[in-house]
Amino acid sequence: MTGQAVGRYQDGDNVLTLEAKSVNGKRFKLSLRLPQELADHESRLSALCREKINRGSLRLEVLELNGFQSDQAAPGFDAERARAYLELLDELPPGVARSIDAYELLRLPGVLRDEAPRPDRAALEEALHEAAAQALDGLVENRRAEGRRLGEALRAVLAEFRDLYTRLREAAAEMPGHIQARLRERLAELTADSEVPLDEGRLEQEIAHLAQRADVTEELDRLECHLQAFDDALDAGGEVGRRLDFLCQEINRELNTTGSKAVGTAVSPLVIELKLLQDRLREQAANLA
Repeated sequence: MTGQAVGRYQDGDNVLTLEAKSVNGKRFKLSLRLPQELADHESRLSALCREKINRGSLRLEVLELNGFQSDQAAPGFDAERARAYLELLDELPPGVARSIDAYELLRLPGVLRDEAPRPDRAALEEALHEAAAQALDGLVENRRAEGRRLGEALRAVLAEFRDLYTRLREAAAEMPGHIQARLRERLAELTADSEVPLDEGRLEQEIAHLAQRADVTEELDRLECHLQAFDDALDAGGEVGRRLDFLCQEINRELNTTGSKAVGTAVSPLVIELKLLQDRLREQAANLA
């Protein structure tokens, strides 16, 4: 499911703001957008994300990072001064060793200097964890709220489906008699001018056999079970997207079989309408985690 939330940590001048966004997906995919100061904390942040979110594409991005400086200054490198020292080596008299290694170069006066204070790693880690946990908790709650709204939409479609399903059962109950009557009418047309007598007993057997093959009671019974399972999954809540997707496939399977047996009867248009509703159920279910 989609969702968005922001987490913020502030302690004096130390401020860290982090945004969490997610879109629906069958698997978990994480994208972290962190400044260089927080690169070392990716592993712990990833573990926290997996603890909170199981499915979908999740992106965490630091929007604001200020402060978090320790009392220790970070060393800086004066490239110009180092280059000047190396040029002096070229001016030494012949016979004097002119090589110098990097360690010796860095020890020369002014090559290293104190610059901006180092980041306070402990404070950064605490701020990142707190802001991330806050954003992820907000995201989870937003996803749950969206799930409730989607659940209501699914129930509305399911209610339409059940109404049509009731009409389908009624039409299906009349289908064998309709098929028998249609076959008799067709046979009467074909044999109207024939002098060859029909074997009424054999004819009754064939008509009964064809009517039996057109019976969809088993398909409709399984369809009813799938509808109940769909309803139960919505009641259970949680991450039911995969379960609902599977049930939609099974519902579609039963509708296809019913439709193939009911060609040319009053059942056919009802099956078409139900397949359209099944598509709506599947589309909505795909948005659930």
